[in-house]
Amino acid sequence: MSQALSKGREWLVIIALLSLNIVEQSASVVNATIPGMAKTFSNESLVHIELVTTIVSVFVTIFVLLSGAVVKQIGQKKTAILGLAIAAISSVIPAMSDNFIVVIASRAVLGMGIGLANPLAISMIGVFFYGDKRARLMGWRSAIAGIGTAIMTYVAGKLLVFGWHAAYWSYLLFIPTLILFIFFVPDPEKTGAVARQEAEQAKEKAAAAKQGRTLKKDSVGLIIVYTVLIFLLLIFTMVFAVKLPTFFVQSHIGTATQASTTWSIVNIATVIGGFLFGPAYKLMRQYVLPLSIVLGGICIFLIGKSNSVVTIQVIAAISGIASSLAIPYIFTRVSESTTPQRAPFFTSVVLVGSNLGSFLSPYGGKILGATAQQAVMNAGFSEIVLAVILFIAIIIMKRSGAKAQL
Repeated sequence: MSQALSKGREWLVIIALLSLNIVEQSASVVNATIPGMAKTFSNESLVHIELVTTIVSVFVTIFVLLSGAVVKQIGQKKTAILGLAIAAISSVIPAMSDNFIVVIASRAVLGMGIGLANPLAISMIGVFFYGDKRARLMGWRSAIAGIGTAIMTYVAGKLLVFGWHAAYWSYLLFIPTLILFIFFVPDPEKTGAVARQEAEQAKEKAAAAKQGRTLKKDSVGLIIVYTVLIFLLLIFTMVFAVKLPTFFVQSHIGTATQASTTWSIVNIATVIGGFLFGPAYKLMRQYVLPLSIVLGGICIFLIGKSNSVVTIQVIAAISGIASSLAIPYIFTRVSESTTPQRAPFFTSVVLVGSNLGSFLSPYGGKILGATAQQAVMNAGFSEIVLAVILFIAIIIMKRSGAKAQL
């Protein structure tokens, strides 16, 4: 971080960057409005009503890829502000409209804004911070996103008593983040943060050279590996999430409500895991990735073999903590292995892999098993296999002195 900034200003920057991650996951906070909207828009099918969530994801995916091109034209800070401004304005339009086309169009525009800002939530942490602090913040970002989304969902639920329109005012919580970005986050290109990041990477290369190693930056092959990896992880995770209620009911373990409680426990555990990532990364480095995946996979597999709600919920908590270490690791490594100029684009590519994994997970569930139990168990087993492959790859790369490390 810039030495010119006071500790107080630095914390404002950290809060701004972390709160930007809340925007990333905000599309679903108004899902509870769907029944009310179905009554208002009685001429529309339920499938069309449910587009209020899914259409956001489509446009997020598109504009995540376009974000890098916008950054090249106007810079990282201005792109983040543009995305936040678009999201803040478009998100509250449904609160003031009874026109279904206007509501759906505003949700599409919300996806555009989120897509533009989303990659900057990650790449700007990589530009402003280094080493263990960067890793710690990468872990915090997923934890804060979970907490922030939960708060927005709670606020939307409370506002819902005044009608479904009122729930959309919960998006006014975007405004503090926008203000923080405008007034407190430095421009990376103009204030020398990019230059400092380049100098830091030059030090890393020099240190590696003394040890007889060569560090390769902007490795397209490595980014492809991370993209495929996060794509697969999101498929396995979402198959577990989607199939869990059906698994509870089909296997006579419990009710769908108990399954929902179990998934809430997983989400709470991921917040804990997010805060633990920094210390874990400092201690284990690249082994965090396969260890987190193998432990998460074992837990999911064991859940598929269990028939006790309490047992499943205990294992689910362990699974949430373990699995939540993998995603921060991937984005930390993207920041470490790319130059500041290309980090936004490469981050966007990996995020597309994440979004596609979530989107295609229902098809993944069909492939993984005919029943919910089979799908859950095979999702866990697939993670175990993936972790073993990663362990082998890390060992081979270390022994061969590869320029890029996982």
